[in-house]
Amino acid sequence: MALSDKGAGDTGKQAGRLDDMRNCEDWSPSEQLRQVETAIAWQSARFPQVAASIGDALAGLLSARATWNRVESVDAFLDYQTRFAAEMDDRVKGAHLMAFYSHHLAIAAGAILLQTGLVAGLDPDDLAIGWEDASPASLGVPVDGARRFHFRLSRVLGTGDSAAAFHDGFVESLAPVVEALQARTGLSPVAQWRLAGDGIAGAFLELGVAMTETERAMALALAIVEREGSPLASGNLRYERIEAMVDGQPAAGIFRLRSGCCLYYRTPGGDVCDVCVLLDPETQKSRLRARLEHAGG
Repeated sequence: MALSDKGAGDTGKQAGRLDDMRNCEDWSPSEQLRQVETAIAWQSARFPQVAASIGDALAGLLSARATWNRVESVDAFLDYQTRFAAEMDDRVKGAHLMAFYSHHLAIAAGAILLQTGLVAGLDPDDLAIGWEDASPASLGVPVDGARRFHFRLSRVLGTGDSAAAFHDGFVESLAPVVEALQARTGLSPVAQWRLAGDGIAGAFLELGVAMTETERAMALALAIVEREGSPLASGNLRYERIEAMVDGQPAAGIFRLRSGCCLYYRTPGGDVCDVCVLLDPETQKSRLRARLEHAGG
């Protein structure tokens, strides 16, 4: 296993030994490892639909780049998306897969960043990926046939600009995904990058709520996604606080408003999501207010 102090924008490969790691925030390499393992355990308990680990390579796991270069793997991931809607065409499956994958990768990497300040090493040649059964027991809900990604990290990065380092690593990691899905489904890179940005923003909102640090998590997500010149940046992604009256009492919720579209509305009986970029702002607010009222706040 390697822990690295590679900074944002540094494309050089780092040495693969724990004792090569300089500390971050005065932590020793062993303390960094302990902090990362604690963050992963926290994430696993609260978001069991995502698996993560750190250490030497595990048998049977391929690198992210190798995984997304395998036709069999991509087809399996795409076929899994039909669990969520009927009669999906390839582009709809591709949109759902990008949303699914980027959100889950952001949960795994975002938990480490928000809990420790360290940045998960997401280089697609270093990050390994598993596609494993997620038993009802592990998820805590009766979902037969559920599967999840397992992200096996080999290093974390200590850097002064964590938002920049996270952004660069995430974009680098998703590049082979975008290429594979464009070739397989025809979904454009622009559409995919917007869904990826939405995935980061949604994951960080969920993590922030779980940590009771919502404002910090949202600010960090926007610093990552809306970087000038980034393929993730659109200008449309934002968070919105919605207020409503529920049983005569004020209620409020914070929602991530999308910059991309998952294309669910193109499936039989499908509709646009309440946070869909295809809706005008007033319709979004009206639908989200109704959701709050229906949910009882």
